[in-house]
Amino acid sequence: MPELPQQHLVSQPEPISIPPGYGFNVIPRERWNASTEADHPDYLESLMDKLLVWEVQKRGCSYIVSVDVSSGMGLDRSVIDVLRIGTLTEPEEQVAQFVSDSVDPIELAYYVDPVARFYHDDDDLGALVAVECNGQGLATQSELQHHCGYDNLYIWQHEDARDPRARYTKAYGWYTTTRTRARMLARYHRAVTIEDPRTGLPDYRINSPLTMEEMRDFISVGAAWEAEAAAGAHDDCLMAGAISVEVATQTRLLESEPLSERRRRLAEEELRKKALLSKTGVRLDFQNSDAGAHEVSGKQDPYSVQEGWY
Repeated sequence: MPELPQQHLVSQPEPISIPPGYGFNVIPRERWNASTEADHPDYLESLMDKLLVWEVQKRGCSYIVSVDVSSGMGLDRSVIDVLRIGTLTEPEEQVAQFVSDSVDPIELAYYVDPVARFYHDDDDLGALVAVECNGQGLATQSELQHHCGYDNLYIWQHEDARDPRARYTKAYGWYTTTRTRARMLARYHRAVTIEDPRTGLPDYRINSPLTMEEMRDFISVGAAWEAEAAAGAHDDCLMAGAISVEVATQTRLLESEPLSERRRRLAEEELRKKALLSKTGVRLDFQNSDAGAHEVSGKQDPYSVQEGWY
């Protein structure tokens, strides 16, 4: 088994503390050079082969790690993207990313493993990992599963199955096909363009400059879901992010109402609450509102078996 890679983290804006055992080497701000400044011509290249962190693992949250695998020969890029699953109080957000054009598919598994274990939930269960298994991704997933011993892997499913119990297959991994790509990009487009009324942020917040740069060259002459990278441009970061949004959406398919819609309804309830209190002096609560008690309080419903499930 190859030695665990020493991954470099760039943290913004405050320094972070990483527990021992993950193979991370934090780069302090004083060691940043000129190329790490946003206006430097080599800025984007300076972000390669580093784990960029915008938010460390935090209590009460669950995470998805999506992996887009390349050959590691300098053509396409391999991407590890980390998404914090949204809640009633905050939308989904990209919290970390690793991009490389030099790590081969087998070695990539040893980068995915510590990242996924670092972004664990309150029960110490590592992040749900969705590896795109088209092409060489299957090698990455096999190495991750059998040699790293990582078992919280995304199970391939048929979303259009008539019987919900028949959705899940017996195979791990994400597969981008003509059908799933269209659905995935449609959801990704909506997530990055629809604004959450509670926070003023999109339903999926992108933090990576590398992803933002790819979005400049992701074009379509038709529908949004038909978009693809322009000639000579990359779309690996964008597609990795789209996979994470798609998987996050699938974890909530059994819920009666989309999470983003519940957040919007809760925001409307808060405005009505203020208006009613100002006009009549009567406080709006779950008894005279279309929001439940747990929604009004912004807390998780302790009696729901679907809330927060994946």
